[in-house]
Amino acid sequence: MANEEFSRALKYLRLKFKLSQETTAKIAGIIQSDYSAFERLKRKLHLDDADKISTRVWGVSYNNFVEFSKKEIDVKELPSPTQAAITESTGSKLRSTENLLAKELDRLISEGYLNKPTTAKHLHAQMDKKLEKRKFTEITNLLSKSPRNQMILPLFKNSSPKVFVHKDYFSDYNKIPKEDVMKLVDNS
Repeated sequence: MANEEFSRALKYLRLKFKLSQETTAKIAGIIQSDYSAFERLKRKLHLDDADKISTRVWGVSYNNFVEFSKKEIDVKELPSPTQAAITESTGSKLRSTENLLAKELDRLISEGYLNKPTTAKHLHAQMDKKLEKRKFTEITNLLSKSPRNQMILPLFKNSSPKVFVHKDYFSDYNKIPKEDVMKLVDNS
């Protein structure tokens, strides 16, 4: 129960201040995949990690964090790295849909859409409607380039359509025959 409340509070504040999981994790001094797992309740938080996140990012101890998240927050009272990240995230405007495409793709990665095999077409269906005219090949290209290609891997060489999965789940699906993986993809 405490983990769940803490997780909800983390996500609520991160989204309220338009911070990415990557930025929040960086400020906290943990890796993004760990932060994502905590926020999505895929991993339980150790007290030290919870306190590290709440103190470094929000300037409040773990014990007081859930209550803190419900109050009106003065950004000027937050730790300076968090203030800078909030200023950057709220002060910058998207200038092109290419940035929006990349941001939407990163959102889907952080929300776990690539924890199981999927294609660019399936990812496209989950994206902001402003991107409905974008091509699937653009998503494939973004997944094939740095930094995303460090964490997202193609399951099969020379397959069409390309099937991608997060590197942490690659070994779970790498040994399954392609036909069976394609059935999983089609049913998602």
